[in-house]
Amino acid sequence: MGGAEQMLVAMANQFIAKSWHVHMVCLTKEGELAQKLHTDVHLHVLNKNPGADLRLPRRLRALIQGINPTAVNSHLWTANLWTRLSLLRSGIPVVVTEHSRDTWKPAHYKTLDRLLAKSTRKLVAVSNDTADFYTQDIGIAQNLVCVINNGVDTQRYAAGDGAALRAQWAPNNETLIGTVGRMVSAKNHNRLLEMVDALKTRLDNFKVILVGDGELKPDIEAAVENKQLQDHVVLAGARSDIPDVLSALDVFVLSSDREGHPLTALEAQAAGTPVVLTKAGGSADAIAIKDNQFGGILVEKDPLALADAVEKILSNPELLSSMSAFAQSYALAHFDMQHMVDQYEQLFTADT
Repeated sequence: MGGAEQMLVAMANQFIAKSWHVHMVCLTKEGELAQKLHTDVHLHVLNKNPGADLRLPRRLRALIQGINPTAVNSHLWTANLWTRLSLLRSGIPVVVTEHSRDTWKPAHYKTLDRLLAKSTRKLVAVSNDTADFYTQDIGIAQNLVCVINNGVDTQRYAAGDGAALRAQWAPNNETLIGTVGRMVSAKNHNRLLEMVDALKTRLDNFKVILVGDGELKPDIEAAVENKQLQDHVVLAGARSDIPDVLSALDVFVLSSDREGHPLTALEAQAAGTPVVLTKAGGSADAIAIKDNQFGGILVEKDPLALADAVEKILSNPELLSSMSAFAQSYALAHFDMQHMVDQYEQLFTADT
């Protein structure tokens, strides 16, 4: 499960807290995040067949008409396609959310996007980069597209306590650099390992903590060994104590090739940890910045650029301290999930 799924579950729970009646529809099967839904969320599972399940539109339409919702919000390509097809001429408002620059879409998918936009109340893009893709590359009318940045539970991450993890990972007072994310190709952990290799000649006494699991974990483990980075890299696996993890780090790094609007970068800054992000889609929208203050650095997709930025922060204790303080204060004011939920609520209740 990625950030989009986690954000959707959190958003459903927030709407329950605002006294909405919330129904969550899973087109295929109940995922592992279902257990995190509030008990008042009504969960529906349609067991969609792989590919073009021609029974799905009728079933989905009947389900949603039976619910008779104020609005429907679907996320990502598959759900956005089937939801809009199912609800054509139903009169039920549909708000679709796109989470990244979907350059993989073939021409006929782009045509479907343009046609179905005519029956869409709003297309929400999670970043300005995603909005630009849908208006400029897909051809969606600008008045149908709006940007609502992702939000996180900033108070939860601000309350993280990394002391115990620092004692475990940095027994000799090592500097801790880290990342949190699925071990998949889009995250490009190999670029991160190349950054580690470059930092070995620049920084003394540091470790890099890799938190996460995924299909490429065996390849990453092999790369750590082949590059002889065992003394500098800790593979911490999947964890549930992410607020404490982020609080334990001195700097958080994403070495991604593609991002929508990375939740982990928001979470890290809420924890008071500066970030270094590659220029990957919506990452620019995920850095705290105001006037000459900033909570992170955006760099090219290059391991040496990552190493330069990390070295710049860690070699200047005053800079590290000021970035940490500003990142947290800005995140608490601007990156909180409640801001995101309020904006969605305005879309859902428009014209009602």
